Amino acid sequence: MSCKTIRMYGNCKLSMNDLLFHLRKELPGEFVAKAEYSFADGKTALLVYEKYFFRNGSYANLTILLSEQDGKQTADLIGSGGGEGLFNFSWGANSDFAGTAAKILEKYGFTSQI
Repeated sequence: MSCKTIRMYGNCKLSMNDLLFHLRKELPGEFVAKAEYSFADGKTALLVYEKYFFRNGSYANLTILLSEQDGKQTADLIGSGGGEGLFNFSWGANSDFAGTAAKILEKYGFTSQI
């Protein structure tokens, strides 16, 4: 199975709750689960999505870990699955799914780490 990982850093003026709202509203695919935790100096949220891709006839998974500590925000996007057939080719489904989330976060001030 292949996967695509994107690490992003935020300069977002939105609160974590507002950012979660916009991701749920704008990200295509089916929302599966969310876990949120608050700490004395920060917050973290884990989101899981899945989306069916017709081009390869299978589902891709997207896991998003958002963290905010002392005003610094990070996002880790992991697209996985999406494979089909004997050799489990995803035909880029997992990369496309992660890239879509990255574009949404870029609108709100996040930048990718290369």
